Amino acid sequence: MQNQSLLKPKEARQQIEADLKLFIDQNNYHNFFSEIYDYSLLPAGKLFRPLLAYATAKDFGIDFSNQKLEKSIKSFSCALEIHHTYTLIHDDMPCMDDDEYRRGRLSTHAKFGQWQALLAGDALQSLSFNLINKIQVRNKYEILNYAHWCLGAKGLILGQALDLGHHMTESFKNLILTHKLKTARLIQLSIVGPYLFNDDADLKTAKALHRLGHHMGIAFQLLDDLCELEDEVLSEHEEAVNPWKTRSQECFNELQSNLEYMKVFFEKYACENIRLVYGEYLGKILSIIEPNQRTITGHLDVETGARPTSLDPIISLLNTLTL
Repeated sequence: MQNQSLLKPKEARQQIEADLKLFIDQNNYHNFFSEIYDYSLLPAGKLFRPLLAYATAKDFGIDFSNQKLEKSIKSFSCALEIHHTYTLIHDDMPCMDDDEYRRGRLSTHAKFGQWQALLAGDALQSLSFNLINKIQVRNKYEILNYAHWCLGAKGLILGQALDLGHHMTESFKNLILTHKLKTARLIQLSIVGPYLFNDDADLKTAKALHRLGHHMGIAFQLLDDLCELEDEVLSEHEEAVNPWKTRSQECFNELQSNLEYMKVFFEKYACENIRLVYGEYLGKILSIIEPNQRTITGHLDVETGARPTSLDPIISLLNTLTL
């Protein structure tokens, strides 16, 4: 590893958001449909995945003073956010999750209409691959192939199918498989892709980052589900679908295992910037779980009693990983 400097997340977010605006302006005609792209993408959300890409590039010595490499990391990072946005647009549609709100405002289909949202999502998916195709690195085609594997029929799309087809709830194995495909694959691309910008990238390190992305993604989704239990009274939907309600102990064991893996990984590889970005996310999770631990644990698998008595081991690991 050839860490050059610590990432400055605030500055990186500003740069990524400016680049998103630039790329979307450059890649569509300015007409009646343009507003939908701007509305869906901007203002940007957490930018978690593009920040991971920047972090990985810094951790593995990508030279940001090299104009080709700088343009490539900008293009790749924005591709991640644009692809993520396409999935959210389609997720919210009535034929899928049927959500009228996203980030505190009307979702794209609720604001503009269903066919408009469908086409806007299609366009963003196409643009994401176009931006990956623009990177100028020796391993470009390996990155493109990996992106297709992560995001296509063997990856994110299959995860969506498992979710929408209700296969996810059939077993705990299917739950984790769905999280692996639907959530972890894009995170894996966010860190493996920038590592492959190195001409001398080796398979051993790429595999280590691939495994890290898997554990980061599973933990990301399990923590997200856990935080949904912070309210005293849950919605009917949350009561029905949250896996912590019916598989608490399995979720706890799986989450603890994934967090422990990351702890060992960061002790071994010391990827400061990847840890910084993921730690920032975990810090926000910790600020929800810690003060609401009693309420959350009260929701866990009440009927069978097969639940952890305390979230303290998870909170301890979260504290370690946010340092």
